[in-house]
Amino acid sequence: MNATLSFFFRTLPVIYLSILIGLLATRGQDAPPNIILFLVDDQGWTGTSVRMDKNDPRSRSDFYETPALERLAAQGMRFSQAYSPHPNCSSTRMSIQTGKSPARIGTTDIYDVNPGTPGFIQPFYEMFYLNKPLIMHLPIVGLPENEITIAEFVKRHNPEYVFGHFGKWHMGPKDPSVHGYDWSDGPTTNKEGNLETEDPKEIYTVTEKAVRFLQRQSARKTPFFLQVSHYAVHTAIQAKPETMGKYRTATSGERHTNAGYGAMTEDLDDSLRILMEALDELNLTDNTYVFYTSDNGGEVQDGSSPTNNIPLRKGKTHTWEGGIRVPFIARGPGIAPDSQSDAPINGSDLFATFADLTGIDASLPDNQDGGSLAGLLKRGGEGDVERGVDHFVWYYPHYRNMKDVFPQASIRYGDYKLRKEYDTNTIMLFDLSKDLGESKDLSPTKPDLAAQLHKRLNDYLADIGAKVPAKNSNYDPKLDKGLNNRTFFNRAPQGNSRN
Repeated sequence: MNATLSFFFRTLPVIYLSILIGLLATRGQDAPPNIILFLVDDQGWTGTSVRMDKNDPRSRSDFYETPALERLAAQGMRFSQAYSPHPNCSSTRMSIQTGKSPARIGTTDIYDVNPGTPGFIQPFYEMFYLNKPLIMHLPIVGLPENEITIAEFVKRHNPEYVFGHFGKWHMGPKDPSVHGYDWSDGPTTNKEGNLETEDPKEIYTVTEKAVRFLQRQSARKTPFFLQVSHYAVHTAIQAKPETMGKYRTATSGERHTNAGYGAMTEDLDDSLRILMEALDELNLTDNTYVFYTSDNGGEVQDGSSPTNNIPLRKGKTHTWEGGIRVPFIARGPGIAPDSQSDAPINGSDLFATFADLTGIDASLPDNQDGGSLAGLLKRGGEGDVERGVDHFVWYYPHYRNMKDVFPQASIRYGDYKLRKEYDTNTIMLFDLSKDLGESKDLSPTKPDLAAQLHKRLNDYLADIGAKVPAKNSNYDPKLDKGLNNRTFFNRAPQGNSRN
C-alpha cells in the first residue's frame, strides 16, 4: 500500500468523526427552541426597577428592587409601549392563549362574575351588574373549548412540544388539560395565591414546580413551552419576613411608598432569578426564549392604593394607560442584548410570536387580532408588526364603582388614542407621543380625527359582534349596591359628548 492510501485509511475515522460532530452541532442549532412566558399579576409599567423606556426615568419604580429583571433586560429587549389586551386578568389570559382580542371572544370581565360559573362571586355580581344605569351583558364563563389555544396549535403541527402551566390559570372552571396543557396546577383562580402560608403568594411553590418541569424536559430532551403565572403582585399583600423588614427600614420613594408591596415585588423577582439560574444549570439558556409581562396595570383604588402608575393615568380595570400599559421584556436566540423597541405591541401578539418562533409553517387560526413579534426581535426592535387589524381596542363595558370605573372602551391608532365612556356618552382624544398621562383632551381641536377613531372603534365592535351596553329605563339608584363608595349622579362628565 502506497503512502497516500495508507494516510487516507488512517485518517478516515477522524474524517467521519468530524462529519458526525458537525452534523450533531447543526442538529443542535436547528433544534426547536423552548419558550417560557413569565406572567405577572397586576404589575404596572412602573412597577419594577427596570426603565421600560430608557429615555424616561419615570418608567421605573423609585422604591421597588427587581435585580433579576434588570439582568434579563440587560440580556434582551425591552418594549417601551407594551400593552395588556385588557385591563383585567381573565380577559388578558384568554387573549394570550388565543391571539384574539377579549372583545372578540366575549371575555370582557373576570369570568366568575357570571352566575352560571362554578366559583361564582355573588357580591361582585350584585354590586356591579344588578340594577345599574346601563344594562350590561355578562362575560363568557371561561375559555371556550372551540377556541384554539397556543398549546393546541403548536402541538397540532409539532407533537414533540410539551406544554406546562403553573400558577394562576383563572380562565374558567375547565382544567388546562382540556386546552392542550400536559402539566399544570389545574383551574386555579386568585384564592390559591392568598393562602397565607409560609410561602407568601405561593411564589416559591410555583417556582419549584416550574423548575421540576425544566429538569424533566431537559432530561427527556424535548422542546417545551412553560407558562409561569404568578399570583403576585395581586393583593392581598404577602412577603417573606426578611424582605418585609428590608423595605420597612428603607427610605421609600415619592411615587412608591408601600413597604409590603415593595417586598412582595422583590420576592416575585427572586422567582425569576431561580428560573434563570435553572436554565443555566441545565444548559437550556442558549435555546430558550424568555418573555416577561403582566396581565394588566397596577392596582389603583382611591384611598387605599398599594401602588400607583404615575406618570400614567389610573390603573387596573381602566382603559386609561395605567390600566393597560405593562412591562414587557424578551430574551433569547438572536435578540440583541440591552436593546429597546418603541413599537406598540400587545399581549395578543404572543400567540403568533410563539407559533413563529417554534418554526411552524402553517396558517394561524382565523380572526387573529395579534401579529408575530419575531421580526422585531431579530431586527433589534425596528420595524412594524403585521396584524389582522391595524389598531388596538380595549373594551370594558362594566362597572367597578369603588375604583371609579364605568363602562368604557379605548382604541389606539398610531400615536393617537380615543377613549369612550358609555354612561355619559363622551369621547376623549389624546396624543400619546406628547401626552403620556392623557391629560389634554384633543377632541375639541381635532374633531375630524376624533370622529374617525370613534367610527373605527364602533365599526370594530360591530364587526366582531360585541355587545354594547344599553340604557336601563328601570334603574333605581336607591337599590344600586355599587354606590356605597361613590354617588353616580355626582359624577361630572369627562370629555366631549358624542352619540
